[in-house]
Amino acid sequence: MRGVSPLISTVLLILIVLLLATTIGPWMLDLAKKTSTGINRDVNQDLVCRQTSYDFDSDYGNSGVSWDFSSTNKTVSAKIVNTGMQNLYNFSFQLVFQTVEGSERILSYPYVNITQDTQKTASNPLKPGEEWVLEADVTGIGNNWTLSKVRVINAVCPKISISLNV
Repeated sequence: MRGVSPLISTVLLILIVLLLATTIGPWMLDLAKKTSTGINRDVNQDLVCRQTSYDFDSDYGNSGVSWDFSSTNKTVSAKIVNTGMQNLYNFSFQLVFQTVEGSERILSYPYVNITQDTQKTASNPLKPGEEWVLEADVTGIGNNWTLSKVRVINAVCPKISISLNV
């Protein structure tokens, strides 16, 4: 019995390798491109977050936060100071309440909606060294709920936020 000639086996082997390369090659290039783009985005976000820092102005209200839930128009406000090197904008509040039953309730947008007049935007950011008062209308609060914590989050680097236990 005789096998396939060495020339035919070499040609078949080259064809199989080329077929695999044309099938797997584009997939590998696409995977490498997506991975490098994701890593680049993560590195850029980390650099932005390292330059992000802000705090409450303790001379305002109760250590930087003021609220009124007794009237018809329930409001919360916070005076913040940009202590970092990054422009900040698109802030949001997260309020933590204790209910009369002892459970904890967390309210954020759309129940805590920063007024358009006080919101900072990408075209009008809170620049380094500046301070600003954010005001929000609050809905959905139950009777006899007690505010226990206020958190202010920014859209530039959401993992950097400030909070105050009241």
